[in-house]
Amino acid sequence: MKMIFLVDGDNNIGTGLKGIDMLSEEDAVLVFYQKSGLALSKIQKLCAGTRADVQYVESVRGGKNSIDFQIITELGVLVGKREADYAYVISQDKGYEASIDALRARYADAFQEVALRPSIEECLHLPFVLRAGTRQELQNALVKEYGAAQGGAIYNHLKAVFQSPEPAEPEKVAKPARPRRNYRRKKTGAEKASE
Repeated sequence: MKMIFLVDGDNNIGTGLKGIDMLSEEDAVLVFYQKSGLALSKIQKLCAGTRADVQYVESVRGGKNSIDFQIITELGVLVGKREADYAYVISQDKGYEASIDALRARYADAFQEVALRPSIEECLHLPFVLRAGTRQELQNALVKEYGAAQGGAIYNHLKAVFQSPEPAEPEKVAKPARPRRNYRRKKTGAEKASE
């Protein structure tokens, strides 16, 4: 399952890149930025530690909404070429919603999911689990995500796994030393002199 993230570098990029460290080498992140915005070296530091393929795309033109149009153009190309099963625009800018709705209406069979999300972490199915601070919150999150039957079954299975004692590792039995055959101890200088 390859996921592609198109990150708006002009819009709370620190928040947007949250979760990038959870991505795999199958995933791709395209970070769109302007020369006049956050320095590329700072953006690269925010992306350090990920296994995903990260590409930095400098805006062709400066100005208001230039990155927004570039991101939507790239998203349209990815969907048109069927290169994006899961594609996410990462931004807090709600201006992307109309374009994404148009892609969903016209090209729904070209992808599994295309969405606008505030951060990479929000695109992953893990955050609901990571936010749970108690057993009850975890159970509620699993039920909300998977439904009462499956969520309850997953919770009960995890509970049983974590409450059961870990199997003890078998002790290693030391092998008895075998006597060596034809073994001659070297004589020390003192023993040789006394002979």
